[in-house]
Amino acid sequence: MNPILIKVPEKKDEQKLIRGLIIGDVPSFEEIFHIYSKRLYAFSLKYLRNKEDAEGIVQDVFLKLWKARSRLGEIKNLEAWIFTVCFNMIRKHFGKIASEIKHLKNFTEMALTVDSSTITEIEYNDLMQKAEIIIDKLPARQKAVYILSKSEGFSNSEIASRLNITKKTVENHLAKAKVFIRDSLVREDLI
Repeated sequence: MNPILIKVPEKKDEQKLIRGLIIGDVPSFEEIFHIYSKRLYAFSLKYLRNKEDAEGIVQDVFLKLWKARSRLGEIKNLEAWIFTVCFNMIRKHFGKIASEIKHLKNFTEMALTVDSSTITEIEYNDLMQKAEIIIDKLPARQKAVYILSKSEGFSNSEIASRLNITKKTVENHLAKAKVFIRDSLVREDLI
């Protein structure tokens, strides 16, 4: 893999770009984008391990930069500011995923503990069929990891050993599967 080689501007050039950006000069913004976008993408991808999410974070960073341009006069190090914003957005992204997983878990626990007098057997069977359809739509590896974890009760270490993948890969597959399932349940108006 070739390292990303980008000429980082000298401080005086960077300050000129910032001054241009502050007054809304689009070429200054484009130059800053050209200088930092590939490095930001690589930085984001390292943490997120998902191309679409990394691209979205890079877009959000530059959108925030453009919106905050009038307040950039106080910035001494543009690179540090950009990467700090990027890192904070990545943290928020993971926080959102954790929240979605928590909601799915709460929904699942609630569904399992509801008194049978409030949910008829037909409704329960219908919900289970919809859940199976959603799970069947998962990519093959995510589906296998999810079923081993949730249906068969294997630990992440056991799944990793059984599928010859790392424990971190198991965790990533489970997180992505849970997000997909939650989003599908929301689309179906089930939560």
